[in-house]
Amino acid sequence: MSQTPPDPQSPADPPPAERAGDGSWASRHPVAAYTTARLLLFVVPFGLLLFVADFFTALLIAFLFSAIVSIFALRKQREAMSASIATRAERANRRMAERSAVEDEWDDARRDPTDGSDRHAG
Repeated sequence: MSQTPPDPQSPADPPPAERAGDGSWASRHPVAAYTTARLLLFVVPFGLLLFVADFFTALLIAFLFSAIVSIFALRKQREAMSASIATRAERANRRMAERSAVEDEWDDARRDPTDGSDRHAG
């Protein structure tokens, strides 16, 4: 029995969180979850450093700390965010292709080959 190739018009696989049935807020809003975690990694050290350092030093150290720690600590959230963005982009591209196909069909039907009105003598 031969297998048929997957239909290119079929919906893309849902993100891993949706496949697993994980209904948590972070799995439904990966961009917001990553942004919130990243802000917390900056704001908490910044607030603590303000007690022992001037504003600019606290700002600089908190920024460096959040950048370095987020590389390692937020890998899972970053990957989920990336997958979410890629899924949305694929969906948007598919909708755009569908609209383009409908427009092409309409244009082809409008330009009936038996009607010579669109042909120019050249």
